[in-house]
Amino acid sequence: MLWLLLVIICMITFFLYIRYVPVYGVPCIGSEIQDNDVKILDVRDYNQSYKDPIINSINIPVAYLKRNYRELYHSNIIVVASDSLEKNVSIRFLKNKGVNVLGYSFTGCPCKKGVKQTIV
Repeated sequence: MLWLLLVIICMITFFLYIRYVPVYGVPCIGSEIQDNDVKILDVRDYNQSYKDPIINSINIPVAYLKRNYRELYHSNIIVVASDSLEKNVSIRFLKNKGVNVLGYSFTGCPCKKGVKQTIV
């Protein structure tokens, strides 16, 4: 019975780690990226990205990353998310699949305007 309790606690801890602990080594990107080879990946839901679009971005929601991550191979990615949960899950998934993630940005912070200006 004790082993079963320990296994359940370990599983809960693992899932909480994946969702809420930030990925080490992936910084918040502002306007310091000036490279045109960088692709912006918008992982927000379609309803949110439709209301507040980001110019020249690829919109693949977190729920669809498993199907469409192959489109992102051999490119540098900046992830744009609406909250830290989307950011953590998407960056962790992409890095496990071998995609080069340079950084991230949130839609509510001033970094968003910098990302729009570097790509346009």
